[in-house]
Amino acid sequence: MTNFATTERVAQEGDNLRVSKSLIAERIATIRTNRTSFGAYVFRSDQRKWLARGLGDFPPPHLLVSPLIDLMTTSQIHLLSSLSVVDIDGADAAVILHNLTTNDVKSLAVGQGCESFVTDVRGKTLGHFHIFRRENGFRLIGAAGVAEKRQSETFAAHADRYTIREDAVVTIRDDEFVGFLFSSLPSAPHEDPLTWWDGSIGETAGATYRVRWLNDASWMVLIERSDLDAAMASVNEGLTEPLGDEASFHHARTVAGFPWYGIDIDDSNLPQEINRDEWTISFTKGCYLGQETVARLDALGQVQKKRVRLSIEGTLPEAGTTLESEGKTVVRLTSVTKVDDQQGLAIGFARRTHFDPGATATCEGCIATVIE
Repeated sequence: MTNFATTERVAQEGDNLRVSKSLIAERIATIRTNRTSFGAYVFRSDQRKWLARGLGDFPPPHLLVSPLIDLMTTSQIHLLSSLSVVDIDGADAAVILHNLTTNDVKSLAVGQGCESFVTDVRGKTLGHFHIFRRENGFRLIGAAGVAEKRQSETFAAHADRYTIREDAVVTIRDDEFVGFLFSSLPSAPHEDPLTWWDGSIGETAGATYRVRWLNDASWMVLIERSDLDAAMASVNEGLTEPLGDEASFHHARTVAGFPWYGIDIDDSNLPQEINRDEWTISFTKGCYLGQETVARLDALGQVQKKRVRLSIEGTLPEAGTTLESEGKTVVRLTSVTKVDDQQGLAIGFARRTHFDPGATATCEGCIATVIE
């Protein structure tokens, strides 16, 4: 049993509010203090402080033992209204999802998550999601994709094709949710597995997910679209800078180098080309669609193109621009954003000659340097 009896008082220093451990003891009488329950911090705009709320089955320890800085003043928040949100539920959901994804989703406990690709029999990437285990199945969250090929619809059709008599039901929920993405949760653990827990914004109930879209400590509160006005009232009251939107998010994730399905990657890519093996691929999980291709590439180490991050100096090129070196096309840019008047950052795909940091390529008026 965890003892919250000996705690400090909440300290308030001007506008810089900090939450001490006493907040858990004083505010949440319903919290169970065993090792499998926890409270999630949420912002109470009427009281200008963070409160612990909600119960879950996988405790993020940082929420129980560390003070949190008021994230309304220390994090950029982006409102994301276009996401893929897909649930797969049923007794056989783990089996079906295991057979379609590159990461070891079967090993996840309730409350845990991972990043993974969805692959077809050729090993091509049909989707790129953060996958979280729930009580009765899994939730997949990711980019919406493009209008004519949404990730959620592609996954649903793919899963249906390989579900015969198994008890697994896919539900597309894109239109039901919006997300408030916080750029950082500094005290959170940055190692796997990812986590999710019940939470809220003000009095608006939702679910909180740790995602890697901006960094290892970014997190998102997913709320029902019908509750958006109430959540916005709480957020707007607490903000000290304008609420970000889809455009500010894409600037931030381009700076971070995170690829977005439908913009940077699509079903023409092999998983290793996307260059996120460490977080997305298990080479020990067993058979799944496309595994032969993925394993062969791992054994041979031979991809002919790979996602890279680049710094841009000079005139900022548009996404889709190709760059050359010694008269040959060696880089294609997929996302580009401005940092200042003379510099930008970009995501792109480079040929083998330009995989390494320091490699350069040019187009009219600019020079790009691979940074990772």
